[in-house]
Amino acid sequence: MALDIDAARRKGRRKRRLRSSSVVAGCAAVVLAAALAIPAALGSPGPGFQAADPDRPTTTSTTGPDEQEATGMVDRRHNPLVAKASFGWLPEVITGVEYGVGDHGDYALAVGQGEYPPMIWLAVYDKEPPLDRLGKMGGQAVSIPAKVGSHEGYWVTVDPGDPLNRGYAYLRWETGDGRWAEINAYYLDFRDPQQALLRVAADVKVEDRAVPLPLHISGLPDNFRLGDVTTLRRPELNDGLPWAVQLFYTVNGANVAFHVKPAGGAPPRFGDPVCKTENELLACVTVDRPVAADLGPIGGAQGLLDRVTLLGLDESRWTDRVIG
Repeated sequence: MALDIDAARRKGRRKRRLRSSSVVAGCAAVVLAAALAIPAALGSPGPGFQAADPDRPTTTSTTGPDEQEATGMVDRRHNPLVAKASFGWLPEVITGVEYGVGDHGDYALAVGQGEYPPMIWLAVYDKEPPLDRLGKMGGQAVSIPAKVGSHEGYWVTVDPGDPLNRGYAYLRWETGDGRWAEINAYYLDFRDPQQALLRVAADVKVEDRAVPLPLHISGLPDNFRLGDVTTLRRPELNDGLPWAVQLFYTVNGANVAFHVKPAGGAPPRFGDPVCKTENELLACVTVDRPVAADLGPIGGAQGLLDRVTLLGLDESRWTDRVIG
């Protein structure tokens, strides 16, 4: 499965009119339930790719560790989940923030709960995207100027009289360093959403930040290549549990994934998972093509799992140095 975030959002908008469940939420559920479906070789750049195409959010820099230390940048060798931007203030209906990085795009998602949970997607681009960056507004896209904190910005809409674009809002602004940030929000059920989104955007902090995770892996073989990292904070998509974390790697064309969630959750229903419970957390390793992965020298999937230390439910004890 090639997970296309933008396509998922477009489908979600169409299905909203049919009063079906959100496709974006459905895609997140698919990621949770089918980690190994992410293709091993998509022809995509690796985790060091810097987006030249404005339709792809930026990812981590390729500078070396000495340069990173000098510039204050985050070294993804040790934490594969590096957010390019973070939310500050959020409406009360938002109950969690999810993150995704890797081959399928980098984003932060502020999300609520319910049949149609409010969603506010945040992404950062190296340069200003085309007005209708998805090419789905039928040539009707217009911009409406907006002030985002001290920065100039604008709404993107098909109706000059409706900045919120019929409930599927785009707000874009220049970050001050040549990059552009964008929030895409929908299912917003709170008072004065236009002013609320302006406040959300004004409080966004655009800088690399390693997101703490509930596990530490003592080391990975050199041939492991990061595919994606995702977090999920919607109990309705996670067997009633409050969160889940997945790290996806490719090895010799095979898919290897680490899955972590609170104890009591079900192991993955695919990939012959090897699991353990520790410090009230469940961790599993799945390998879709074990012969190709050639994990024998490190003890197979069990050897990988043995390298995992689980840090417990208290998020203040999670680490921002996940690997090594």
